[in-house]
Amino acid sequence: MNNYLEIKRHKNKPEQRFHCELLHRESGYAVLRYVAEKSGQIADISIVPGSTTVAHYWQDRPYVAWRMFDFNKSLIGTLFHICTNVCIREDHLTYDDLLLDIWIMPDGKIRVLDEDELQTCIAAGRISAFELNTIQRAHKHITGRHDEIISALTCFDCAPQ
Repeated sequence: MNNYLEIKRHKNKPEQRFHCELLHRESGYAVLRYVAEKSGQIADISIVPGSTTVAHYWQDRPYVAWRMFDFNKSLIGTLFHICTNVCIREDHLTYDDLLLDIWIMPDGKIRVLDEDELQTCIAAGRISAFELNTIQRAHKHITGRHDEIISALTCFDCAPQ
């Protein structure tokens, strides 16, 4: 049931809208499920049709966390989008993507993605000093505490449908 809308605003491209399933919502926190209908890429990582993403959104954190599973329900990885202005509503949520993503592979290895995009936007004046500070603090927090953050997510993503 794709009755909830995620709206992702970008610094360097048009906003994206995704129809998804609301799994859980409480004050300041929501969990959504997406099922990929077509192939996709995150850096060099292929996301095949039938893959499931269970996405966690907090209004008081500078990131969102996506747990991604293949069509066999095996973990592909966890993607942290560094962001601001997460706003959770009854039928939709919005956030401002700050470009830098952190991919945690199932074995715990960390890959920082989109650093080139971030540098281009900084050079073009699209990233404020406040946003750059947010990115740097979130990067340090996620890379230093990803195991703890991910372990707190398991109650919602242990059984993707």
